[in-house]
Amino acid sequence: MEKEFEILEWDSQFFGFNVAKVKKDLLLKNPDTPKLFETLDSQKVKLAYSINSSELFNASQNLYEIKYIVKRIPLQKKVEKVYPIHPNINLYEERTVDPSLIKLAQLAGRQGRFGQDPNIPLELCDKIFESYIVNSVNKKMASHILTYRVEGEIVGFATIDIREDKGYTPLFAVNRAFEGKGISFALMRAAETILKEENCPIAVGGTQKLNVKALKVYQRFGLIPQEPEYVYHLWKK
Repeated sequence: MEKEFEILEWDSQFFGFNVAKVKKDLLLKNPDTPKLFETLDSQKVKLAYSINSSELFNASQNLYEIKYIVKRIPLQKKVEKVYPIHPNINLYEERTVDPSLIKLAQLAGRQGRFGQDPNIPLELCDKIFESYIVNSVNKKMASHILTYRVEGEIVGFATIDIREDKGYTPLFAVNRAFEGKGISFALMRAAETILKEENCPIAVGGTQKLNVKALKVYQRFGLIPQEPEYVYHLWKK
């Protein structure tokens, strides 16, 4: 029988307590949901992530609080072209992490589910994404990092993680002062070029439903919205 949840090693180490990911749609389909909470509690899970294809509701039961966080729109595109790389774009090869890269990663994080969870202070959210970008530079969470520089400063970036013939872009951000200058499109073209060169057939991204501007940009580039995902955090009382 497939596991109902898995303990996430990186997240657990970062938070200092057990964090789990519940099987997708389990809360929607499982008639024995109370048993799930009992099992999570027996494993000392303080926080669990639950992704569902339909909306649930905020609820509180004996062991856990079910808290709706965000509606996420997955995006997908067939990798087709090799584009000329914009001269301001380079692969990030440094071993240390540029402070501008950290700030951009934190900007991306604050727009996501950790930034939207009221149980996670923004200072902690920022630390999460500082750690994410450090681990991306160390090749633990990304295979490639693309940066867009203006006068030496990193004003936009995208990480790429190739897994199972799909190229994911878990972190993507442009400095707000440089929005509307074509940087997002330049980064997306460079990312598609890398995926094509790596013989990766599918590009995968995602954004929050509320982030209308980003959603429009992705769609203009040809990324096709998939069925929405409703993200919930289950917090131990």
